[in-house]
Amino acid sequence: MCTIEKTYTQKRRPLDRQLEDALRGVFGFPTLRPGQEEVIRSVLDERDTLAIMPTGAGKSLCYQLPALHFDGMTIVVSPLISLMRDQAAKLIEAGIATTVINSTLSAAEERDAMQAIADGSIRILFVTPERLVDSEFVSALTAERMPAVPLVVIDEAHCISQWGHDFRPAYVELVHSVKAIGHPPLLALTATATPAVAADIARELQLRHAEIIHTGVYRDNLHFAVEQMTNLDDRRKRAVELASTALGSGIIYCATVAECETLHALLVDAHVSAERYHGKLSAKVRSEAQDAFMGDRARVMVATTPLAWVSINQTFALLSMRRCRAVWTHIIKRPAAAAAMASRRAAFCCST
Repeated sequence: MCTIEKTYTQKRRPLDRQLEDALRGVFGFPTLRPGQEEVIRSVLDERDTLAIMPTGAGKSLCYQLPALHFDGMTIVVSPLISLMRDQAAKLIEAGIATTVINSTLSAAEERDAMQAIADGSIRILFVTPERLVDSEFVSALTAERMPAVPLVVIDEAHCISQWGHDFRPAYVELVHSVKAIGHPPLLALTATATPAVAADIARELQLRHAEIIHTGVYRDNLHFAVEQMTNLDDRRKRAVELASTALGSGIIYCATVAECETLHALLVDAHVSAERYHGKLSAKVRSEAQDAFMGDRARVMVATTPLAWVSINQTFALLSMRRCRAVWTHIIKRPAAAAAMASRRAAFCCST
């Protein structure tokens, strides 16, 4: 049974010289942000840790810096394929040996990645939850001459509680794979967790004497507004008006594929450079839409909500890789849940 210990302090002690050098020389940061040092120290002490930090607060550095200190290979579990690719590319650019294993790789690419792991040349491995719970993959990781795993990182850890089996069933099976590879310390990361959700995460991952570090969720660069309209046509008209007059780029989230298609057509008719993104589109069309948005050829992206992440798990990655000025949720059916999710989407856009 897990024990939860809450801890967070603003007091800062100097990092070890080696870590300070890596912070500046490898990652290019002069200092750590609030909360980062507490998480990093907990990880370096080999404690199971749950870090609840707002998007843009630098959660990734909380495992990237320790990964350079540990011997062996740190495993990072992420449900977002595009985002893990982006993070891996940045780490490789910084000179950190990193690889990604997910369903998009060819057989040859996966063989090359596994060979690099077996050679002991990989410091950070990104995998999807489905891959890490695959028994053959776990057997490969635990084969003779494979590197030790000093740390497993579970990104978007709130998925275990908030979406559970309806979201990514593999999340609730992760703990079994962690035990199979030697039960190294766990670092669970999330930007969204109430006390009840935090307790769920600790219980489902079987965190041992978990240290919870919560830095708060306030972001002074986020602003919220709600406009209530009873007529669907009026809502659509207002959405087109906002998208037409807003400065910079933005993303409009719709509750259904049909509404996504309708609103996208209305925006195009209004001469707004817009693309659409949802699970009913082919992978080719989604990729083209993403490239257009990322390449500034489309100012507005209309997408279905990430509650359907099973088929559109790249939508949050869009937010993380391009700064937007606005995020609109078109037709809110669950105000409280939508407000919480909207804050996370906006935080991706406004990360600095």
